[in-house]
Amino acid sequence: MIYDEATERIHVLLASKKYLELYQQKAEVIHDMLLIETQEEFEEFLCDENEIEEDIFWLYDANWNGENLRIDGYAEDVTKQVSAFLQSKLPESIFALLKDVLIDLYVDLGTRDTLQDRVSACNKILESYGYRIQLDFEDTYCAGTYFLQVVPCNTLI
Repeated sequence: MIYDEATERIHVLLASKKYLELYQQKAEVIHDMLLIETQEEFEEFLCDENEIEEDIFWLYDANWNGENLRIDGYAEDVTKQVSAFLQSKLPESIFALLKDVLIDLYVDLGTRDTLQDRVSACNKILESYGYRIQLDFEDTYCAGTYFLQVVPCNTLI
């Protein structure tokens, strides 16, 4: 996440629980996060829940900004989707090292999920090149969603 003046304003709105103001600025993110379509539905959510989890909001916001890849918990075969995302975020020479690991990426929380194991295998390769794949799982507002992001790490060998 890029920390700038706009990010600070959003953080203040979240911290002060000014959710309707937040909605005015980030309606598309909130719609996506809560699986709603209107402000009326958002207001109903606020009556029932009373707050928005800030860390979860930032995962969805980062997805809208192209910083991470959102993967639905029942997406099934995500090999092409994950490969394309990683190829866009890593230098070509480093991405090429992952090609043998980026196979059979499957997400179905009810039956089979190979994503976590494949990400771990990728991270073993990436750790000596200054990158890692961060995989977050969110199930607060939905049945389950992964967020995958490439981040630099400080463990260069």
